[in-house]
Amino acid sequence: MAFAFLAVIALFSITGLVLPDRAFSPQENRYLTTRPSLSLSALLSAEYMAAIEEYATDQFPFRDIWVSYKALAQRLSGQKENNDVFFAADGYLIGKPQQAPADVAQGNLDAVLSMQAAGYQPALLVSPMAAEILKDKLPAWAYSPEHADLVRRLQAEAAEAFVNVTPYLHQAAATGRQIFFRTDHHWTMAGAYLGYQAYMDWLGETLMPLEAFAERTVSKEFFGTLWSKNSYPGTEADDIVVYEFGEGNMTPMPAYEVEYFDGNQIWLADSVFQSEYLEQKDKYAYFLGQNRPLVVIRQLEGHPSTAEANGNGAGASTGTGASTAEAGAGAAEAKRKLMIFKDSYAHSFAPFLLPHFDEIHLADLRYWRQDPITYMENHDISEVLFLYNADSFLSDRSISQLRAYMARR
Repeated sequence: MAFAFLAVIALFSITGLVLPDRAFSPQENRYLTTRPSLSLSALLSAEYMAAIEEYATDQFPFRDIWVSYKALAQRLSGQKENNDVFFAADGYLIGKPQQAPADVAQGNLDAVLSMQAAGYQPALLVSPMAAEILKDKLPAWAYSPEHADLVRRLQAEAAEAFVNVTPYLHQAAATGRQIFFRTDHHWTMAGAYLGYQAYMDWLGETLMPLEAFAERTVSKEFFGTLWSKNSYPGTEADDIVVYEFGEGNMTPMPAYEVEYFDGNQIWLADSVFQSEYLEQKDKYAYFLGQNRPLVVIRQLEGHPSTAEANGNGAGASTGTGASTAEAGAGAAEAKRKLMIFKDSYAHSFAPFLLPHFDEIHLADLRYWRQDPITYMENHDISEVLFLYNADSFLSDRSISQLRAYMARR
């Protein structure tokens, strides 16, 4: 037994030395720790030994297999979750809501209200997570009302600026419609359509009916972020179903281009759908690619503006009753523009807005280092949508930085 034990240790030690280091784990969807550099200062401060321990853990031979076995052991032992992901009913993996410091939520809400006080027309759409909408699928005693209580408080304080998507999601979930992925924390495009419906109702405008879209399955092999954290073996892959404008629509899809900015360079694409990501692990990036500081979707020249096409004259209606032209300091060409401060929930949502806006600017404040208020002024943008999932809005401190930019005006 002793010799067998030593043989196993020797086998894994030799294997770990022979196998090349991996920089990235597709299964866990994260970068792995590589061999740290040895220095006298790091060795004396114990930083080197801590880094070596993390390196050995990340580069352990056949790590992906052991991660899956660990999830299986957790499930067989009766555990309700693994790595903050619940084993839920009907094959769902549902993420445990993140801790939500009250000061973060209040600071982010104050940023929204400061834009409203400055004359912009902000809308706040905070989507509940699957743990709230699909709470009947959670294990017994796993549900916590903390996020729901905070979102209700946001709704009360934001008042007319709040876009309440929760009833739309609850109603669709009650019919059995899949509005969240089973292996990923994002809503499906069917769920994003409900967000679009809630926003159009808030604006008081007519939305494109579901009948205007054709459904197309672009992948049947999607394992999302929750599976990457949990890695439970035998989990069934998700389908990615896309809503595309069908042929013969009364309102045809306008010709458009997409401009991406990654912080260093700009490049153009001709579609909001990026098919190259269907060959990668992060297949949700099919919608507008990965998180970038700034993405701009604009109609090409030669097409009538959205305001003109919809018969809205010089401006488009908003939830506060003011026109874009009035609030946008006289947008001469009646171009309707929208700024979306967002997380990745906006990626599958934005395509639905194409018939309604001439330009859609999507900014991720976690990565964007430009002054967003100056940017909006330079581009004559007055309509603003804050679109986040509850986990992000209640924990992301970058949103509150808008108050500092507003204070400089």
